[in-house]
Amino acid sequence: MKRIMFKRLLSLALVLTIIVSMVVVSVSSYSAEASNAEPTKNEYQVVSPVPSGSSIEPIEQPPRLSTLQGKKIALVGGSFSASVTHAVIRDLLEENFGCITYYMTDEIGKSGTFNPNSVSDKSKEFQKNIKAYGIDAVISGNCGCGICTVKETGNGLAAEYAGIPAVVVGAEAFVPQIESTGFNRGVPVVRTAAYPGAFANDTTEEQQRKAREVLYPQIVTALTTQLTQEEADRIAGAVGGVNYDDIVFTGSHERCQQFYEVYEMSDGLTIVPPTRDKVDYYMQYTTYAATDIVNMRNGEVQDVPPANKKIYAYQVAVNAIMAGCPPEYMPLCIAITRCFANGNFYKSLASTHGWTPYVLVSGPIARQLGFSYKDGMINKEANKLLGRFVSLAMLNLAGYKIKENRMGTFGYMLPFAFAEDEQACINIGWNPYHVEKGYDLNTSVITCGSTLTWGNPVDIGDNTPSDKALQLLSWDVTEKQQNGLGNTNPREARMIMLTKDAAAKIAQADGCNSKTNLKNKLIDTARRPLWMRTYAHYWANTGSKIHLNTTFDQHYNDIKRGVSTENVERDYVAQTPAPEWLRGVVPFETIDTTQTIEANTTGFVITGGDKTNQFQIMPGGDCCSFNVNLPRNWDSLVANEGYSPIANYNLTQ
Repeated sequence: MKRIMFKRLLSLALVLTIIVSMVVVSVSSYSAEASNAEPTKNEYQVVSPVPSGSSIEPIEQPPRLSTLQGKKIALVGGSFSASVTHAVIRDLLEENFGCITYYMTDEIGKSGTFNPNSVSDKSKEFQKNIKAYGIDAVISGNCGCGICTVKETGNGLAAEYAGIPAVVVGAEAFVPQIESTGFNRGVPVVRTAAYPGAFANDTTEEQQRKAREVLYPQIVTALTTQLTQEEADRIAGAVGGVNYDDIVFTGSHERCQQFYEVYEMSDGLTIVPPTRDKVDYYMQYTTYAATDIVNMRNGEVQDVPPANKKIYAYQVAVNAIMAGCPPEYMPLCIAITRCFANGNFYKSLASTHGWTPYVLVSGPIARQLGFSYKDGMINKEANKLLGRFVSLAMLNLAGYKIKENRMGTFGYMLPFAFAEDEQACINIGWNPYHVEKGYDLNTSVITCGSTLTWGNPVDIGDNTPSDKALQLLSWDVTEKQQNGLGNTNPREARMIMLTKDAAAKIAQADGCNSKTNLKNKLIDTARRPLWMRTYAHYWANTGSKIHLNTTFDQHYNDIKRGVSTENVERDYVAQTPAPEWLRGVVPFETIDTTQTIEANTTGFVITGGDKTNQFQIMPGGDCCSFNVNLPRNWDSLVANEGYSPIANYNLTQ
């Protein structure tokens, strides 16, 4: 208790210090006493790591309804027992107000994730239908996980953009994410109805009671009370607009740490104070001017969820400095920031499942700057510093805040970086990862992805035959699934790390002489029994309570015949020989199995050195890659830092 009070008093003292500092700076126009050029005074004038300009203009929201009497209400969504709570709310609206309700009908459909800068056909169809039906208000739900919240909030956002008021139902812990999702996508106020506790923890009877006694009154109020400026201000926060290079604080090294911590611009670790002079120096190492927008593609600004900011190269430099990266990492940091605008990378990062971002550095830049692919690689200095940049970039450039819009139940590991032993690939006849993706061997490339697991490798004995090594790999692919026990897409993306010896052993197996052939081999051999897949989806599903609506055998047969499940268009099921590792366990020669791997979402990287004979499978999100663009005078720039010319690090095949 004393520690909490001390922290609050410290925060208050710091805020007062900041206010005084701002006044001093504005009056004296950067006093020479606090010059960046005088480090002996241990006082720094620092700039902001957070972009101020949004890529999405806020809309003027439609007025709330004066009454619900006789109104047409659409109840949409479907996550986390919405079929239970929506039914109660529908009945109460009809009974108390004579509403005409449309309850998750196929005709109206749903929008799902809504992006106002690139409205999907699904969102457009939803907006068209709610207008055609003359819908007066939309109720969407239920939000009970990080990714589901974005989807269900999307229904409400699509309605607001169509001029129809909406309310979004969510568990209490996800209300901040609902509000920030709306604010960052141009809807200043998303009205919510907060469900006490967690949907999945309650019985159907308890869900019905809470829908009747808690959700329903909130929904009526949300739809019939006009929006206020106070609500908008609360959600937006007291964030004043600043120019990209404004001095935002002046103080000692310790006070700078506290400033960034209090204003949620630090990940809690010590930062290097980002001064104007230092940022200007770092900018020399890029092909960008300070105010060039990094998240541009084909002349258009690309959204970087969840904050959807226009990210200047200047702010990339600020975050690189804060992370402790040297200036020569700037081209890598720029490429990483571009990856943040790619849906294959960002789509899973808000989830309650702990996706941890990682960076693969490929090509000659990895060797020139000393990124490690040897044992203990992610703990090497270069690898750690680049991972730290990702941590700060997620917070400051993308806008992820823990338990506001990044909802990992148990939290997240720190991001990490690594490189590939590309010469080892060439020696065994495999292409390096970036070459598999279509880049030239000596092109420098950044790849960003995410993983749900770490540090659980499989050992291959020195005398293990190559075909058995392949079976071990196939078995582990089926074990390393996405989400709880693999209840969602069994073919979700994986990055597979192999030490040099493990790769050489597997490459000797029949049909594995290239990474492409190995992927095709695994499609046939890495098969999961359909019974296990069904059991996971039936019982470990995130909140849908499938067992209340169908029997296990019926669900098994539904999946077998290709019915879609959550986030999975269909399973690829076939009658196959029982996997080798299950012989003696299942009493059948052939069983129903489902495919667990796809070629285009599976990557292999030779890394981890040559001291062990291991592989490690990292299931998680898909990856995206970008060229690392170097300034024309790169060699002379890095010569000042002690590096040889980059051409010295080229390889030949």
